[in-house]
Amino acid sequence: MSLVLSIVAPIFILIGLGALVAKLKLLPATTGEALTQFVFLVAVPALMFRTLATADFGEANPLFLWASYFAGVVPSFALGMVAARRLAGADRRTAVISGVSASFSNLIFVGIPVAERAFGREGLDVLALIISIHLPVMMTASTLLLERAALADARAGTASGLTNGSAPAVSLRRTLGQIGRNLSRNALVYGLLGGALWRLTGLPLTGPVGEVLRLLSVTAGPIALFAVGFSLPRYPIRGALRAPVAITALALLVQPLAVLLVGSLLLPPLWLAVAVVAAASPTGVNAYLFATYFRAGEGLSASVIVVSTVAAALTLTGWIALMTSV
Repeated sequence: MSLVLSIVAPIFILIGLGALVAKLKLLPATTGEALTQFVFLVAVPALMFRTLATADFGEANPLFLWASYFAGVVPSFALGMVAARRLAGADRRTAVISGVSASFSNLIFVGIPVAERAFGREGLDVLALIISIHLPVMMTASTLLLERAALADARAGTASGLTNGSAPAVSLRRTLGQIGRNLSRNALVYGLLGGALWRLTGLPLTGPVGEVLRLLSVTAGPIALFAVGFSLPRYPIRGALRAPVAITALALLVQPLAVLLVGSLLLPPLWLAVAVVAAASPTGVNAYLFATYFRAGEGLSASVIVVSTVAAALTLTGWIALMTSV
């Protein structure tokens, strides 16, 4: 357990330090956004480029890894929607936001430093494979479900006389086009693609370029964790906590448990450990971004981000202890 605490404690101390600095206003309020932009636009793309360009994946099948990971995402997403409808009486859009909050783990800001500290470079290689499809799949599925829910809510409002006129139809082509444009502007996508293409060349990643990428990569974890903490005061807990606590339980307990059950049949030990710990990461800020964009469930998603991040100090410690003892 002392080994696990030596892995987890610095992670949540950095998060707590960021929150304390923000609360005491020792740095300008814009610092959090600037740090987040640096992580998203520079540090993590550099890390993913370097990881994919030089990774050793062995002979394990990434399809089994992806199947195992999303075996946790799907039930958590579905149960999150049910929880919002049953516990909070939410509309369909808010229910989808609840599903996103229950399943969209913070693989960038928390998953990367946790995987690197707990499992070393080999663990980071495995996590890179998950990240390579996590964002596109989650963004596409979440957007399509939210567009469909928005249409259903609009039709329900029209039928009950709450709105005027007919509900606009959702254009699948327009929605997919918007998703494609969003992904095309995401620096992480270019880091992943660039690393994969460099890998195909067979060239070593050495010299000044390799050193610059290494130096940028080592900043990703610490700055990401500090940025998570610095952002927490921006997401005040609002309203009753019954739904956020239930959704947090899905994100931190049900999702990694499902990954463990399926992955134990398909994955080698290291891949299984990384997949489970990644699935046990707290809810990422993308849930709140979806909520604000679709103007639904903002308070719920913000509460889940805070509650899951705080609770993860305990639950993530337990999952790491379990997976490192197997």
